[in-house]
Amino acid sequence: MAKRSLVNSDGRRPQRLMNISLLQDNVDSLIGEGKGVLSTEFDAGARGVGYPLGRPRAVDLQAFARWQAGCLNLLRMLGDAGEQWKPDFADKSNKPAVAKRMLGTLEGIADQIMSGMLVTVEDLIRAEAFENLLEQADYLLSEGYFLAAGVLGRAVLEQHLNSWCQFVGCSPTKPRPTLNDFKDGLYKAKRINVTEMKHIESLGAIGNDAAHNKPNLTKADVKRLLRDVRDVLVKHPLSSA
Repeated sequence: MAKRSLVNSDGRRPQRLMNISLLQDNVDSLIGEGKGVLSTEFDAGARGVGYPLGRPRAVDLQAFARWQAGCLNLLRMLGDAGEQWKPDFADKSNKPAVAKRMLGTLEGIADQIMSGMLVTVEDLIRAEAFENLLEQADYLLSEGYFLAAGVLGRAVLEQHLNSWCQFVGCSPTKPRPTLNDFKDGLYKAKRINVTEMKHIESLGAIGNDAAHNKPNLTKADVKRLLRDVRDVLVKHPLSSA
């Protein structure tokens, strides 16, 4: 399948599709990897044994397992929107038929992303606003202003958690809630698990270190913050909350 274009005629990506393009790039990469897995197909039958229904076939187990792990991570990023496809990636048998089904599902997911069926208009508007801020943060980071970039990244994360809490009805009651208050509210409402709660907490800590100019903060820390904030936005759009 040809790689789908997410650029304008002038070669630039449409701003409102920046977050969606992260998903599309991931899916396209997995599709290419899946084709590579299928190319490893071999005769898995025992030597000298006859098989009435034809000799069994298989694909390289290590390559298949690595690819399957990537597919499952994609479903994690899709959140609730990816639940419908989980059965297609659950079979751990390294059979060509299993790999072909997984590849077909990936191509279907790619079509859904490109047709806009996985996002709402509100998600796209929010994604555009947040991506503009994160692009500014990326630029600041590239210019060496990683403290300012960290503050921007934390602000985007906090606003998303705030909106999420409002959307599901678990907003903190205190007058001036913080990122951690929103995070705790979402955990108590069972919208995030312990691992996600700790992850968000660690991202907030990086943002706090940037705001307070902590000497232990590094450029790599801020780079991780910006990357993982994007991951949170993709995995938890309000339409799937």
